Amino acid sequence: MTTPSVDEETPLIQQHQYLQLQSQMNRKDVYAKWSIIAGLALFVSLVVSVLVRIPFNVFTFHPLFMTTFIVLVTEGISLLQPTATEIEKKQGLRHHAIIQTTSYLSAISGFSFIFYNKVISGKHHFESFHGKMGLFVFIYLFVQLIFGVSMALLPKQIFGSVDKAKSTWKYHRVFGYILLLLVWITAQLGVRADYMYNNLYSPHLVWLHWVSLVLVFDEWAFGVYQKFLQDKSVESLLRLQRERVAVVATMKLE
Repeated sequence: MTTPSVDEETPLIQQHQYLQLQSQMNRKDVYAKWSIIAGLALFVSLVVSVLVRIPFNVFTFHPLFMTTFIVLVTEGISLLQPTATEIEKKQGLRHHAIIQTTSYLSAISGFSFIFYNKVISGKHHFESFHGKMGLFVFIYLFVQLIFGVSMALLPKQIFGSVDKAKSTWKYHRVFGYILLLLVWITAQLGVRADYMYNNLYSPHLVWLHWVSLVLVFDEWAFGVYQKFLQDKSVESLLRLQRERVAVVATMKLE
């Protein structure tokens, strides 16, 4: 009795489907990238249009550094979405670490200047909802930074092993998505503060901030969904390949 042949087409079909999905995602990644860039450019333009109309003082440094922080933290998170191969993941993580560290330094600078401005002006701290949200985001950002640094630099010391540290990456990623949402909510509150709103070239332009938010989050959320589909596709392909190897091994034993 002849040994039945292994179905060679199943993994090949699955691989072909994965490659098709990957090709579609690459095209959509380009659209997502430019949508995020357009949203950030619009947001920065609106903030700068206000800053050039007001006297340069200590307060000016707060929106300058915080706008830099928003651009960096958004790019630092979004650049991880298209990664698929191990090389891309390593490059993405390295760039992510550099950009997020720089963004945190910008946040510290922006936070320090507004705190100092309140001190020299004799005003109370964290009275507005924007101020309270800003403080919460600042603390959240610090915890997220420590979490990421611990996984990357001290996996064995903190988590017991590299594998255990890698298993917590998904939580760091989810908390990062939440952080980005909170950052943009805080930013939207900030651009509507009296000092910023009253110095817009026209109060009607404030609706453009909603446009920038949609441009960033519409494609960013789609990128997250793409990442989910991509991970599932890779897992499915690897599972089929493992099953095929197991079947071949069993047949050889028989």
